[in-house]
Amino acid sequence: MVSCKTWNKEMSYEFSLYKPIMWPIGSWPLDHGKNFAKYRALFVITTQAIMIVCLSLYINHRDDDTLDMLVDHLMLIACGVLTILKVFLIRLHRDDLLKNLCNAASDWTYITNRDHRQVMLRYTKLGRFVFFFQMCSSYIVLIPLIAGSFLSFVTQPTSWNVTSNTRSEEETRVVELPQEMICPFDAQIVCFGIYILQTVQLISTSTGNVGTDVFVFAVCMHLCGQLEILASELLRFHEGKENNSWARAKMITLIDRHCLLLNLAKNISDTLDIILIVQLVVHASLICLIGLQLIWSLAMSDFVLVVRSILSFNILMIQIFLYSYMGETLSFRAQAISRAIYLSKWYDLPANIIRDLYFVIARANVPICITVGKFFNMDLNSFKNILKASASYFSVLQIMLME
Repeated sequence: MVSCKTWNKEMSYEFSLYKPIMWPIGSWPLDHGKNFAKYRALFVITTQAIMIVCLSLYINHRDDDTLDMLVDHLMLIACGVLTILKVFLIRLHRDDLLKNLCNAASDWTYITNRDHRQVMLRYTKLGRFVFFFQMCSSYIVLIPLIAGSFLSFVTQPTSWNVTSNTRSEEETRVVELPQEMICPFDAQIVCFGIYILQTVQLISTSTGNVGTDVFVFAVCMHLCGQLEILASELLRFHEGKENNSWARAKMITLIDRHCLLLNLAKNISDTLDIILIVQLVVHASLICLIGLQLIWSLAMSDFVLVVRSILSFNILMIQIFLYSYMGETLSFRAQAISRAIYLSKWYDLPANIIRDLYFVIARANVPICITVGKFFNMDLNSFKNILKASASYFSVLQIMLME
């Protein structure tokens, strides 16, 4: 296996996009400044914790918040919790992800078969498409918050309050903050500092939450590509053999490769196990809140809020779909190895090779799944059930509001 520092053009094409996303939050596996990476991760976790506490206090002390503001604040709190969890667990499983990246660098270095290269490029393009779509969607949601607050800060609209004692008019500045708050201070420099802090918090939330998802998705897709290549090699194992010793050596190489890929798949599953527990619980709550917000905004004909609600719901559902697709594809590609062996001309192979294939089939039939806390599998069937439950909730909620 080559060093992780050795990246050729194809390896850079596949994973170079993710470094600008994972490095600022201290979760890039190839980061050699370990202490500095810990400080960056601690900074992100601290800013998210401050955001959660401030929003919780703001909700507790404000009685005049509208429904959309309350939903947005609760969504930010939930996303902050997810960001803290993902940054911490990705840091905790850094070595497991590093093994996957080192294996990917080795794959791109030693690949020679043109068909195998096309398979790897197909999965790479899928990962890049998901990256651009998810990251652009998440940042688009943030743009109105940050830009609107900046305009409020620049223009500084004023309101007039009348004091009960002197009956004189007193001018106060009203500055809206990115997290849909009113700055509680009159000092301009203090409000600007809070604006910068909340902007950093929002960008960290989007990067740590969605960015982690697309990075793990890319790592898993590369692994699925390697499983597909292994299945094609086993399917054509009988082609080009020269003698029994060559076949035996080739089979040992493929078995070692199979064991390596299974261990890498287990590393990904262990990394996502706890994340998915919290992810599903939080997403279930957020889907309920967004559904309430969407139906209310439609009733009020607030089309800006409708668009924001749809974009937020889209990000949440695609996050769940990505994990479901990862689990479904990984399980399918692992089990496809046994089907490839069955469809091959195994009957033309020596008896000792056939005995080896028995064990490969038996191991391939043991499912490799991305699980939610070891309770149930995360696959497309689970996503279908979640989507059906969401649609049922929206229908019931709409009927209740109409009545």
